[in-house]
Amino acid sequence: MLHTFYAMGDGSFLAFFEAPDSPFDFKAQHDYDLHIALEVEERVLAEMLAKGKARGIESRGIAEHGFIRSIYFRDPNGYVIELTAKTERHAQDMDPATNGARAKLDRWQAQKRSAPAGP
Repeated sequence: MLHTFYAMGDGSFLAFFEAPDSPFDFKAQHDYDLHIALEVEERVLAEMLAKGKARGIESRGIAEHGFIRSIYFRDPNGYVIELTAKTERHAQDMDPATNGARAKLDRWQAQKRSAPAGP
């Protein structure tokens, strides 16, 4: 098994495993399934989007989400890599004291409990 580490600018690491004899098969994924989001500076988004397109990598964006802006790439296994930059309203939108996140989560959980079971 190969286990590689890639240093991030903030001192953290991103780790990947490769196990050639493993029975694991990659499968097609929807963008909302397995993906990773990495924070970058705003100026990096356009640069990296152009770089991805120039290399023939499936590249999309810049998507405006209000609190962040994002670009997306698909890796060779079909999974999505998101690069994201905070906007000026990020801190306000992410503040649990004012964003109503707890109430939204509680409503979501209640809806799941009351939804009819699927096949």
